[in-house]
Amino acid sequence: MNNKGFTLIELLGVVAVLGIIAIITVPVINRSLSQSKENLYDVQIEQIKKGCQDYYSEHLSELPENNALACKTIEELQKGGYLPLDIKNPKTNDLFDVNMRVCVKRSNNKKLEYIIYEE
Repeated sequence: MNNKGFTLIELLGVVAVLGIIAIITVPVINRSLSQSKENLYDVQIEQIKKGCQDYYSEHLSELPENNALACKTIEELQKGGYLPLDIKNPKTNDLFDVNMRVCVKRSNNKKLEYIIYEE
């Protein structure tokens, strides 16, 4: 008799191995996706800070005095051409709130610090 094919035990063994591989790889892939979203979020925040920095480099008279804040909204930076109109939050996949404030603070040692206030 010529028996071609797989036995039930062989098929169950393959299914079990595939299940084990899935149990190992799915959490790793999810963790990798979450980490990449975090990294992209950090890049977007840096881009927003850079837009604010560009704005104040062209409007030096608006820079704050020591320990004071000067703020702009994302909408103001977008209208001025310092930020793209479609800047997205990768965590939510929505556009950043146009009312989110980006502030610059001058410390006592004259160093500028850029702060984002998410509302």
